[in-house]
Amino acid sequence: MIHAPARLSSPLAVTGNQPECLTDIFRDEVNLVIWERSPAPAWQAFVSRFCKEAGHLERFVSLEADDSAGQAIPDWARSLPGAGDWLADVDRLIDMYRCLFEPAAVGLRLHVLDGTMCPRFHVDRVPVRLLCTYQGPGTEWLPESAVNRPAGPGPLPAQGANDHQKRRVPTAAVALLKGEAWVGNEGRGLVHRSPAPDGTPRLVIGLDWLS
Repeated sequence: MIHAPARLSSPLAVTGNQPECLTDIFRDEVNLVIWERSPAPAWQAFVSRFCKEAGHLERFVSLEADDSAGQAIPDWARSLPGAGDWLADVDRLIDMYRCLFEPAAVGLRLHVLDGTMCPRFHVDRVPVRLLCTYQGPGTEWLPESAVNRPAGPGPLPAQGANDHQKRRVPTAAVALLKGEAWVGNEGRGLVHRSPAPDGTPRLVIGLDWLS
């Protein structure tokens, strides 16, 4: 199910402190929703140890209807204290994503990073992507007023936004980023990038809509 919004010139970002706010992604004028929440003590210790022992890790799995997040982590990580709590949280996000968009399958990306994955501001060629940074700085994004978009078809030009214009998704928050492949959102995808390293390894998950 893809909502077909009217074309609007100024996409908006929405934040909320309850998971129900994620449904605002279906509003015509919205291309980012952030559900602000705090890291949970039940999985914080696991996240810290997992990042330390994994070093650099990048995995992608395609999840069918009854598949779970446990397929994305190495066998040794499942026995770490708190692993069950963290996997339960990721599975909750997967269930929410499925409920919102009813995809045939969900693509789960898991990254443990000590560097910058996507340092250039860009838009995603997907309908909608869920991102959650469990440790380290969250994804940076630009409000529409700070975005330099191309005059016509073509790649996104370099962005000249200053530090005061840049925004950041808080750590542990859940963000839905509307991309260029959302029907009616061509030329309006959220402009974002990976943050610069701050010395803390990042643990990031991303969910994609697979048809």
